[in-house]
Amino acid sequence: MGDSLRRLQRLIGSARPDTLSTLTDHWQQVIGRRLAAHCELESLHHGTLVVRCSDGGVAEQLRWMSADLVAAANAVLGGPEVSTVEVRLRPT
Repeated sequence: MGDSLRRLQRLIGSARPDTLSTLTDHWQQVIGRRLAAHCELESLHHGTLVVRCSDGGVAEQLRWMSADLVAAANAVLGGPEVSTVEVRLRPT
């Protein structure tokens, strides 16, 4: 059953559950304490890390530092799991 689930996850482009939990557990390390207060990890799909922010200025800052976020996330994950970052603004 585990092999079937892994094949299905690869087919639909979903990250392994342990990948998301690892990123969530290390979120402040990846994004920094100040930014983590305004942003949350939403998903990881086909290598795209989706981050939702509560503040437009913070969202813009994350877009500018997306290459650093990719590197930090991959360092925590121990391999090239993240290739891009998509930043979304949380509706108020």
